[in-house]
Amino acid sequence: MRLKWIVIIAVALTLLLSPPVEANNIFKAGRDITITEEQMVDNVISVGGQITVNGLVEQTVLAIAGSVVLTNKAVVRGNVIVIGGVVARGSGAMVFGDITEINASTLSSSIASALRGESEGWALILSVISLCFFAIIMMIALMMTLLTPRSLAVIAHAIQTSMVKSFLCGFLATLMIVPFFMLLAISVIGIFLIPLAFAGLLLAAIIGFIAFGSLLGNFVITRIFPGYKKSLIKETLVGLSLLWLLGWIPFYIGMAIKVFAITFGLGGVLLALSRRKARP
Repeated sequence: MRLKWIVIIAVALTLLLSPPVEANNIFKAGRDITITEEQMVDNVISVGGQITVNGLVEQTVLAIAGSVVLTNKAVVRGNVIVIGGVVARGSGAMVFGDITEINASTLSSSIASALRGESEGWALILSVISLCFFAIIMMIALMMTLLTPRSLAVIAHAIQTSMVKSFLCGFLATLMIVPFFMLLAISVIGIFLIPLAFAGLLLAAIIGFIAFGSLLGNFVITRIFPGYKKSLIKETLVGLSLLWLLGWIPFYIGMAIKVFAITFGLGGVLLALSRRKARP
């Protein structure tokens, strides 16, 4: 469980922090980062690069698709997390938090642990699967915000202006899924249409979820930063990150939040399509 929360916090930091926000946070993509002996920073995050720490890091060191080198003079008061790399630690390096490596070696040991029936192995495997699925949704979201931002904005607008209708449409559509596929299954042509219908439904649910995430991101950012300049990409990434984090709340609360988001989003897609067809 502790590993799961470490990964969640790591991803949240990666998505919510941006380089120009604070001088004490360093974020780079595709480049190496070196913290000198004189430097004292809060968080260091790298995507596709190596992090070398000679100085003091107050909170988190996170490397995705890269490695971390902690020299003899390195001091990290928080956690060191490496996803897709390794941690090289000097004999004098001090780390007060946890050191977590997620790579081919740890995954192999986790699979072996899971086959032995140990819960820790399954926990890591499920966390990685969830992270991969989240990454796929984020990639789709990035493509939409870059290639079809207007379509995403139209769906988000439909949800925002008709919250009740969006939820009801999404709820009714969810109820009709099983009867709809049963009708397709009783005909020869319908059987061949089932994969296409399922793919369309899944795509609509994902797009609606992304649109709902953009609304949530806009709501949160505008409340925290009153003078914020609108950015669909930033709103969508922040909103989806929050939804993913909220989805880990225990006692089925997180699952309920995701279900509500998907229901609103699916209803928003249906409303946007109906309004488009209704135009003369």
